[in-house]
Amino acid sequence: MIFLKSLIMTFNMYTKIPMPQTAWNEKYMKYVLSLFPIVGLVEGIIYVFLWKFMIFIKLSPYITAAVLTAFPMLYTGGIHMDGFLDTSDALGSHQSREKKLDILKDSHIGAGAVISGLVYIMFYAFTILSITRLRQVVIIAFSFFMIRAYSALSLVCFKNARGSGLAMTFTKASDLLFTRILLISFIAAAKILSSLYFPRAGIAVSITVFICFFYFRLFICGEFGGVTGDLAGFFLQMAELAAVIVTAVA
Repeated sequence: MIFLKSLIMTFNMYTKIPMPQTAWNEKYMKYVLSLFPIVGLVEGIIYVFLWKFMIFIKLSPYITAAVLTAFPMLYTGGIHMDGFLDTSDALGSHQSREKKLDILKDSHIGAGAVISGLVYIMFYAFTILSITRLRQVVIIAFSFFMIRAYSALSLVCFKNARGSGLAMTFTKASDLLFTRILLISFIAAAKILSSLYFPRAGIAVSITVFICFFYFRLFICGEFGGVTGDLAGFFLQMAELAAVIVTAVA
């Protein structure tokens, strides 16, 4: 029952899918981060069927690209894009570490966030235009699952930059050893299955996402002195864009 409540809480937190309301307490928060990749798994399944449906009804490639670009943000309610935009503002400020952390909490949007968001959407949409095969779409679907496992892993493995906040609350409530083992297992499973399904693209995306994770740990977390929920969202968005680009090229 606790596991099911944690799963419901995970979908309530990270998607716009209607779910029953659950009490927000540590008992139910225990498995939220370990179940976070399941959000990506469901997203990937919907993403594939959405693509197949639009191909079946012979929708314009431009409309298809627009829908597939918008879908991840509509599915999540833009929670990760919000982190991406906040982080873009903070990085573009060239301020001290403390000031950057303050910018992450600021509800106002700056020019850096607007420009970064527009560039991101442009690259994603135009790259999706070149995705023409089912195998490519399935690899992108695998990446939703894999990247969320990496994102959650950063929260339970890296130092928290603030020592407070919603991400820290979920981290403290987690069974850290169980969560780390499960997330690493999810990552390994996603890499193996995607590589077996479409070796060239699967291996390329697996390597690319790992490089993004390494860069995130070394440089982005270094800029802020650790990880936050916004920074984990920034990694997720950047890794998803990189996965789409690599899939198109491969």
